[in-house]
Amino acid sequence: MKKLYVANDLIEARLLDGILHSRGIGSVVKNESLQGGLGELPFVEIWPEVWVTDLKDWDIAIAVLEAFGNKRDLRDWICQFCKETNPGSFQSCWSCGEQIGE
Repeated sequence: MKKLYVANDLIEARLLDGILHSRGIGSVVKNESLQGGLGELPFVEIWPEVWVTDLKDWDIAIAVLEAFGNKRDLRDWICQFCKETNPGSFQSCWSCGEQIGE
């Protein structure tokens, strides 16, 4: 096993773990049960970590991580049809359902 990523929170760790699993890459989230120790334990010791279980998947996992990081940096966008603001990670408008660029 090899540590791939240290997440900001458990939601982020679980999201990346799910993406890896959907691509057939074995992974586990560590420090999941330590979240209740916040305040009692040093916070850097309880951050959730995503580990790849089989090193043969390492290169693919790195590519998935890079794509995951790029999606988090996308800027919000305004729908050209209904003028609602959407998170950068959305491919269609949350309000009217129109796709980006249609």
